[in-house]
Amino acid sequence: MPIFNGSLVFQPAPGQPVRPSPQALIGLGPIVPLQVGIPKSLASILQAASQPIPPPVPGIGIVDTGAGSSCVDDGVVQKLGIQPVGVANVGTAGGLQTKATYPARFLFPGTNLPSMEFTSLIGADLSSFSTPGSPQLLIALIGRDILSRFVLVYNGAQGMFTLAY
Repeated sequence: MPIFNGSLVFQPAPGQPVRPSPQALIGLGPIVPLQVGIPKSLASILQAASQPIPPPVPGIGIVDTGAGSSCVDDGVVQKLGIQPVGVANVGTAGGLQTKATYPARFLFPGTNLPSMEFTSLIGADLSSFSTPGSPQLLIALIGRDILSRFVLVYNGAQGMFTLAY
């Protein structure tokens, strides 16, 4: 069973040990290293046409138990050249919105979590979300559709979380 143990730390004072921080986990939430790539089916089409296959875009994904569907940043799918395949009506804090959907592939570098192919991820503008303490950009929300395949343990008291597949 592949397992990813995550924790967040605030920069400790000089001479202090580095430890997981409940405050850091509260501030940012459970984040996972993530790359968004084109789906294998699109890579095959590009390869057959002797077209270059764009490399996956690196960033982070945040586990969002409030999101029923996972989302990918609009700028990332544009950078990859992925065209929308449909639209979805999405309930947000700002009300009902119509969003484009995209096929994509999630890879989890530095973990033993399996890559995942999607025929329809919701596009979202995630560029306004800050990720304090992380040099990487937020490029995806990991919603309950993905979490339904995992066991999630959120240990807030210790500032840690675990995803098991």
